[in-house]
Amino acid sequence: MRRLLGPQVPIERSFFRIPRFSARVAGFWPQSTNRHRSWLTALRFYVNTFAVAVGGFGEVSYGFVYLYDLFSALEAFCPGITKVISLLKMTIFFGRHKRWQYVINSMHQLLLLDTSAEKRRIVEPLASFGSALSFVLLLSGSLTNTFFNILPLLKMGYYKWQSLEVELLLPFNVILPEMFVNWPYYPATYLVLTLSGAMTVFTFSAVDGFFLCACVYTSALFRMLQHDIRNAFAELQELEHSTLAQNMRIQHRLTVLVERHNKIIDLCSDFASEFSLIILMHFLSASLVLCFSILDLLLNSSSVGVLTYIFYSIAALTQLVLYCIGGTYVSESSLKVAEVIYDTDWYKCDVRTRRMLLLMICRAQKAKTIQVPFFTPSLPAFRSIVSTAGSYITLLKTFI
Repeated sequence: MRRLLGPQVPIERSFFRIPRFSARVAGFWPQSTNRHRSWLTALRFYVNTFAVAVGGFGEVSYGFVYLYDLFSALEAFCPGITKVISLLKMTIFFGRHKRWQYVINSMHQLLLLDTSAEKRRIVEPLASFGSALSFVLLLSGSLTNTFFNILPLLKMGYYKWQSLEVELLLPFNVILPEMFVNWPYYPATYLVLTLSGAMTVFTFSAVDGFFLCACVYTSALFRMLQHDIRNAFAELQELEHSTLAQNMRIQHRLTVLVERHNKIIDLCSDFASEFSLIILMHFLSASLVLCFSILDLLLNSSSVGVLTYIFYSIAALTQLVLYCIGGTYVSESSLKVAEVIYDTDWYKCDVRTRRMLLLMICRAQKAKTIQVPFFTPSLPAFRSIVSTAGSYITLLKTFI
């Protein structure tokens, strides 16, 4: 595993590794600009979308119909809401593939603009961190989906072994036409619901993992910029005043760095704008999903189904943490640029150089954030969501 996700893996290999794998399985990873999607890729996407839609809307409908049985309703709402949000994510990625490809290419070019050993020591540990968290999300989601699909089979096998009446069970509580939950269509229905769960896992692994990786890559770009700003003033460390030639060299370096700083900020704005609807819908549903999963965990504490909701709770928390960590990394690393400029030997330079630095500081002092209507993904936002979920749990427990 260390060979695949460790900090020694070159950025050329680790670049969006886990999100790219998951999105290709689901059929919506952006193609290169000079290639069109094959009919097989499009067909795979439409089949997967259909399966997720059937599972999501069927489970949410079940939850509303059986609200009088809170336990069954929560079991349906928990995966159902996740599938509906995943359907939105995969549709946006598929429909806006040209914009996503532009973001991917631009980020790749900026990261590989300088492949010196110093820059690699900045980029590759961050890329490894993003890949590792994306893998944790994929693993926890896959384990959750596995338990959802295996438990009904184990229950039916146990009933048959005990010579009891065997009731046909599905992996999720879902409302479907009667004919599809009985023979001969029952196996096909089971497979479609299994596919819906699997594609939900690959979708949030791809999209949420993409967001985290894009944020840590942006953070790496800001840190590389900080490294170059320090190097631009390295020759002044042993001097009391800069010469005219040194000022000219520093001004030329700063001109290049200002252009790169603007490109990084614009790139961050591009992918943040593409994610605004996804993040908004995810966070609006996050407290409910987390609340439902933890309540299901508490209600199933004495049954074998507890493992399903342990992994579901871990996956739900991991999704939230990915967005909040990503937003925090971007804002903190962008603010650090201003601090690095101030810590240089700027006072040894002439007036024109100081003015350039002052403009850079003014630009960098406003943290670059992943702005979404009503809030910004950050660790304080994560604490608020967990607190809100706790309030929901306390309220709902009074009705149980």
